[in-house]
Amino acid sequence: MRFSSSIGRRRSAVAWITIALVTAACGAAGGQRSAAGPESTSSLAPITSPAAGAVTTQSAGPSPVSATGGVELAQPWATAVLTNVRTGKPFRIADFSASGKVVFIETMAIWCTSCRAQQYEAVAAFERMDPSKVEWVAIDVERDESPAALAAYSVSNGFPFTYVVADVNLARALADAFGDVVLSPPSGNVIVIGTDGRITQTQRGHKNADELVALARANGA
Repeated sequence: MRFSSSIGRRRSAVAWITIALVTAACGAAGGQRSAAGPESTSSLAPITSPAAGAVTTQSAGPSPVSATGGVELAQPWATAVLTNVRTGKPFRIADFSASGKVVFIETMAIWCTSCRAQQYEAVAAFERMDPSKVEWVAIDVERDESPAALAAYSVSNGFPFTYVVADVNLARALADAFGDVVLSPPSGNVIVIGTDGRITQTQRGHKNADELVALARANGA
């Protein structure tokens, strides 16, 4: 009997020691987790909203160099054969890029007053740059607006840029590449193709002349 009692007391003591050790280990682990939590949170960079005109996404990297010193673009929206409503001549956005120009693309509509204001800013910006190094392509994404009406709009406002009315295929290609927002003219959509072939979708909204000049220079103009 005494022998059995002794074994029982020993087993009890071992059990209590085991419980104590497990509890201590769990407490230490919990302390480490709670200490690590705030540290990892504080090491994250704050999320900020970019200012108007700032770059938000870059959709492509450098492209192959063309024979004329520019870059060769292969995207459907860049290689589509379009018609300049002012001259009636065909062109491709890829051709402007291949010539070594910084190319601005704006999706717009005749009825869009903010688009008109944006183009006035582009006129002011281009007056401060070498015209042989920059190109502004205004793409009318309003299907009910005719090439003749768009040509009259550009002339009456004194806009010297390249204008085209998007067909279904071009509109779809732009939306596939940059999102459906490019088909909403008042959103203020401007895309920039740099001389290195980098394609940059800028933040939605109005860009003043200073911002446009800065974008052109940052992209090689």
